[in-house]
Amino acid sequence: MELLVREFSFHQLNANLLWPGTFAFVEWLVQHRSWIGGRRTIELGSGTGALAIFLHKSFQLDITTSDYDDAEIEENIAHNCQINGVTPVLPHIKHTWGDAFPISDPCWDLIIASDILLYVKQYGNLINTLSFLLKSYKPKASEAVSGKNDEQNGTFFSLLVCFAKIIVHVWYG
Repeated sequence: MELLVREFSFHQLNANLLWPGTFAFVEWLVQHRSWIGGRRTIELGSGTGALAIFLHKSFQLDITTSDYDDAEIEENIAHNCQINGVTPVLPHIKHTWGDAFPISDPCWDLIIASDILLYVKQYGNLINTLSFLLKSYKPKASEAVSGKNDEQNGTFFSLLVCFAKIIVHVWYG
């Protein structure tokens, strides 16, 4: 799939570029598409929105973008949605990691992120946000009744554990 993605030459928080790790993550997600199908997903650190747009267009994934509380980032994601035919634009949450989450009762059951941790000092803030989202997790009513979510929950938490191991590996090598 070919996407048009507007990038800025500069943004104070580096949310202006499509980072190289996204392409590897896309390949992995395509290979494991059964793990993401039917999920209510939030992408942390969406930047340009390219990953979310790709997943929405490719797999009709129910996905919400999220990035730093910045109007320019939100507008650029909306622009990239529109030029790639994603209308209405994907829902977006402006949120600075570590701050109170703007939705008190989130409903996502999958968290994805790619190339998001550039500054070590943000690690604790990211963990605070992830902790809130994990504690807020509630299975869909159909999963809770049928019990069919056991394998999927394992996948969900495996993805997060894998994500955490990657972060630790990158920072503590």
